[in-house]
Amino acid sequence: MRLAAWATVLRRIPVAITIGSQAALLVLLLTGRPWVAGIIATVGVLSQAVLLVLSHHRVVHAADRIAALERDLSVAYPDPVTGLAVRRVAEHHLIDAAGTELTVALIDVDGMHAINTTHTHDGGDRFLAELAARLEQASHVGDLVARLGGDEFVLVTPRDPQTLARSLTTVLTPPITIDGVTRPMGVSIGICRTPGGDPHRALGLADRAMYAAKNRGGGIAHYDPARDGEPPAPGVRPAVRHRDRRPHRHRLLIPPRIVVAHPRGAARTW
Repeated sequence: MRLAAWATVLRRIPVAITIGSQAALLVLLLTGRPWVAGIIATVGVLSQAVLLVLSHHRVVHAADRIAALERDLSVAYPDPVTGLAVRRVAEHHLIDAAGTELTVALIDVDGMHAINTTHTHDGGDRFLAELAARLEQASHVGDLVARLGGDEFVLVTPRDPQTLARSLTTVLTPPITIDGVTRPMGVSIGICRTPGGDPHRALGLADRAMYAAKNRGGGIAHYDPARDGEPPAPGVRPAVRHRDRRPHRHRLLIPPRIVVAHPRGAARTW
């Protein structure tokens, strides 16, 4: 028998015991056997007490299991570099906000490759951690700040776009110092106002606005449908993105083909 079937049987045992005990008591009382009815009643009370103890044990075990899973999730969900939530949390947050108007800001670092080259990846991580801390400063209770991946972040809030833009400008204006070098907190930000429920569209609209900001040299751009168009359908890769043109140390998994002239005039290829 499958586990689900066993679980159904176990859930029905207390009901069956209660119904059977009540029926037996009724029959015995009607047939004039009160002492037998008393014994059955006592056994029924004891069995119910045992079942209550077992039920309490199952509830406690389930609560402990839930707490353990929540602890595991609290370790799995935060981004290890910034401590922020990860992309899946942001997507679930947008899905759960169905029917609510939200402002979504997508933040992308300008010149992240240059930061990593100048200050090594440790310095790049410090830059990302500082950016995350400033985004949290710009957030209010109930807002969500998450790292979508790489050098891309999102802030979701019910506040209006203009209010959010002012908060972001305030926290991102001061420069950052890494290894004694002061550099601006250069980012491109796209902001859109959209109903919750569809994370693909919400992030897609903000992404379109973010590229409008990046194309004009950084800063903040609000989504404009006439200028930015619609995001591609789910599962459709967008046009070449800025980050796809950045050099990556591990992009070439297969060594390039090298052709060397052979002494007899033939060509040898590796």
